[in-house]
Amino acid sequence: MSLQEICDALERVGIRPTHQRIEIMKYLAQHRVHPTAEMIYTELKEAIPTFSKTTVYNTLKLLEEKGVVLALATDEDQVRYEANLTPHGHFKCVRCGVLCDLNIPAIGSPGQEIEGNLVLEYQVLAKGICRQCRAAENQRHE
Repeated sequence: MSLQEICDALERVGIRPTHQRIEIMKYLAQHRVHPTAEMIYTELKEAIPTFSKTTVYNTLKLLEEKGVVLALATDEDQVRYEANLTPHGHFKCVRCGVLCDLNIPAIGSPGQEIEGNLVLEYQVLAKGICRQCRAAENQRHE
């Protein structure tokens, strides 16, 4: 996502593109690791010494409310964030803890009606052993 695309996305929903908001959006676009607010704060505070945890939490809440980012509830009672708004699921490795995007062909788009229910968002979470952990396990057994 370019700087102009970030500014345009924010302005489209009525958010003024401040330096902090832009940096958080840039981080989410570049680091597709589904970070927590704490992870974002830790990563950005060195580059922006005036950053505060409150700014990060408030910005993420605003971005979520305006539909610019998605908040994902995980089984550890954490909230993780992402800028990928296309319909998709997630895969969580029970060994290493990685959380990654998972393409699910049958998943519909928000706004779709299913059995008379209007879907506003999807949160599909599959758990298992990721390919890296499986490969490492196979190497140990060879």
